[in-house]
Amino acid sequence: MTLAMELKRMFAEGERTGEQKKETMMILEMLREGISKETIARCARVSVEYVVELGKRNHLL
Repeated sequence: MTLAMELKRMFAEGERTGEQKKETMMILEMLREGISKETIARCARVSVEYVVELGKRNHLL
């Protein structure tokens, strides 16, 4: 693998991580605002179970 290929892979991985962090922060903020788990899951296109687990891990549920 060339250096350019490795840098491109690392950049793409960083973008995915950044997007996941934004999604997580959005879900947590919606939970803080009192929006229903079902609505959050539908808007974020994730499962209700994921929203619940995230909420529990962050002491919001």
